[in-house]
Amino acid sequence: MASDARSVPLDDPKTHLRAIGGAFAVVVLVVLVASIAVSLGYPLLDAAGIGRESALGLALRSAFQFVGFGVAGVGYLVVTDQTDLVPIRYPTRRDLKWLIGGLAGLLALYVAATAVLSAMGIEGAESAIVAEGSDQPIYFLYLVPVTILLVGPTEELIFRGIVQGQFRRAYGTPVAVAAASAIFAAVHLSSYSGDGLLATLGTVLILGGVLGIVYEKSENLVVPAVVHGLFNTVQFVTVYATTTGLVG
Repeated sequence: MASDARSVPLDDPKTHLRAIGGAFAVVVLVVLVASIAVSLGYPLLDAAGIGRESALGLALRSAFQFVGFGVAGVGYLVVTDQTDLVPIRYPTRRDLKWLIGGLAGLLALYVAATAVLSAMGIEGAESAIVAEGSDQPIYFLYLVPVTILLVGPTEELIFRGIVQGQFRRAYGTPVAVAAASAIFAAVHLSSYSGDGLLATLGTVLILGGVLGIVYEKSENLVVPAVVHGLFNTVQFVTVYATTTGLVG
């Protein structure tokens, strides 16, 4: 991206403070605001007579959480006067190529990683989302609009737009992609459990790297946001189909 050409002195402590401190601050802010958003959303579910542990209730809880992500991310950019850090525009034909290629790359890498781990006798970690929907599969379909409209855009805003953008400004693109992907994987630690945790987080790290590269190449946050949302959609639809017996 254009900002990659900006020269920043690495011997200046402020450079590291802005990049590392800024990334830490925005992640903490996101977690805090997301928790508040969920807390504020629960009374709405109760007022509407929607069970908090029902499939719809769980999906709406996820929606509240990622609304919090968005509020925190946009608020951080506005308060710190860094709105120019995140390029957003209507997708062009060139963007469409990166969108299709990015989605195909993510799916191919995910299938390949799963196959390699299986061949090595390593099972993936248990997903909290899959566990939540195991006895009410419609939950996975409820998550489709949530992931397209909220999860993809807000996670990409935080991890690629803000975190990767701040690291790029300080250390350049390769370090930025690697650092943002590592933080992205670390944040997903609470979403998985079991013996295959490290292997699964390693897969998330690689997939995050692909999203980071797609973002850098397209120079448009809309592209990885859509790729992310569609990739999650494929996963949710697949889990729904296998859980309900539509496919073996």
